[in-house]
Amino acid sequence: MTEKAIVINDDDENVAGALKRVLEITGGYRVSIAANGKAGIKLVRKTLPDLVLLDIIMPGIDGFEVLKRLKSDTRTMSIPVVMVSSEADEESKIRGARLYTDLYLTKPVVPEELLTRIAQVFKRHNI
Repeated sequence: MTEKAIVINDDDENVAGALKRVLEITGGYRVSIAANGKAGIKLVRKTLPDLVLLDIIMPGIDGFEVLKRLKSDTRTMSIPVVMVSSEADEESKIRGARLYTDLYLTKPVVPEELLTRIAQVFKRHNI
C-alpha cells in the first residue's frame, strides 16, 4: 500500500512545519505544504492528495474561498478537507460545514487527536 499524501495549506510556517513533522514521522504520510490560498489550490490540483489540511486565515485567498474552489472543481471535489484553524467560533465551524469540510479542528491541535481524526476521515472515505 502506498503512503497517503496530505497537503497542508497554512501561512504560518511554524504550524505547518510542526504538522508536517507529526504527519510524516508519526503518521507515515507524505506531506506537501502551501503557504497561501492561491498556492494551496494550485498544489492540490497538481498533486491530487488524499487529504487537505486547511487554515482559514491566510493572506489573499482565505481558507473558506480555497475550500469553495476545491469543492466546485470536479477534479478535487471528492478530496477530504480538514479545517485546522485558530477560529474557534461557531459561525466559522458552521460556514466550514456548509462548504463541505470533512472535519473542523481548532489550534493548537494535539498530535494524537490529529492523527486519530485523519484516520477516521480516511476510513469514512474508504481511502
